[in-house]
Formats: sequence, C-alpha cells, structure tokens
Amino acid sequence: MTSAPAPLRLSTAECTCFRVRSAARRVTQIYSRHLAPTGLRISQFSLLAHVLSRGPVSITELSDLLATDRTTLTRNLRPLLASGVIERAAAGDKRRHELVATPAGRALFKRALPLWAEAEQEVRTAMGAKLTADLHGALDHSMEKLAPL
Repeated sequence: MTSAPAPLRLSTAECTCFRVRSAARRVTQIYSRHLAPTGLRISQFSLLAHVLSRGPVSITELSDLLATDRTTLTRNLRPLLASGVIERAAAGDKRRHELVATPAGRALFKRALPLWAEAEQEVRTAMGAKLTADLHGALDHSMEKLAPL
C-alpha cells in the first residue's frame, strides 16, 4: 500500500507566485525606466502593441489573448482610452465595440518602440542568451500547463 505524499512545508520565500511576481517587478522596473519619456507603463505599451497588431479587437478577444480577466483589462485600458491613444469603435453589431489605435496612439507607439527595444536588450544582456531562451521556454510551457480549466 502506497502512502500519500507528505504535505509541502515551504516558507513564503519558496512560493512560486512570490518568486514569479518578484522577477516580474524587477523586469518591469527596467522597462519602466526606458519607457518613462513616453509616459507609458509597460502594461500600457503591451496593450497598445496588441491593439495595433490585431487591428480592431474586442475586449473579450484581447482578454483571452493576454490571459487576463475583462475587469482588469478594462481598468488597464482606461488611461489609454482617456488619453485618446485607443478608442472604441462600433463593430457590425451595435452592441459590440472593438478597440482601435488612434493616429496619436500609432505615433506614441512609434516613439516608444525603440525605447522598449532598449529595455528588451538590457534584460537579455543581463540574463544572457541561454537564460533568456530557457526563461521564455519555461514561461511558455508553464502557460500551457496552467491553462484555465
């Protein structure tokens, strides 16, 4: 007869969520420093990039793509909508709206892109090519394994 595994006795420092969020905060600080002249946070830059690349996109589609809930996404979109960088456009169904980048949003993204590239290069240089590739692979694999039920 096989016995049940012993319960984990981990400290909070060994918490997977804590470690992932700590690493994310450190990386975010680098991107924030580089993007500061544009006034964009990295989360806003990412939203703008996805709206630009997808063309008109619904909030539901964007939340699925970014693996975030609609409420959080709506809250994060507010400053971009308020500043006129992104706007809501009516889709074929009048009850449905899609997000599109405005000309000001495209111009801001064009200005921010080289600053984002500098931040990306700083992170990749600090971690090295192997660790960067390993991290990307581990994160992609983690997202597959942790897919919502």
